[in-house]
Amino acid sequence: MKFVQLRSLRDLIMLVASSPSSGVIQHLVNGRSHLYFLVGGTLHEMFLYFVKEKEQIKGNFITYNSYSGEIGSSENVQHEPNVSSFPIVEIVNQDLLPTDLLGRLNDL
Repeated sequence: MKFVQLRSLRDLIMLVASSPSSGVIQHLVNGRSHLYFLVGGTLHEMFLYFVKEKEQIKGNFITYNSYSGEIGSSENVQHEPNVSSFPIVEIVNQDLLPTDLLGRLNDL
């Protein structure tokens, strides 16, 4: 698996908002940081698109207003024009990301 570290949460939201296949953002606590990521790829290779945040995002959804470009968070799905709500899936335990990869991400 290869990884792609994105500059900001905005970049991750723009990626998920433009993707026809995935509308879910995954969250994993990794040491003292919070990884928010998408898994994508091809038949031959997987990619992890992620951002690393110091603080956990409050709420169950990340919201994106396609008209204003504003990104926020919410406890509930937003039903407003031009606003998309992307659920945050909390990962409690996993074996998708190997320990050596998580160690490399901690060092970034």
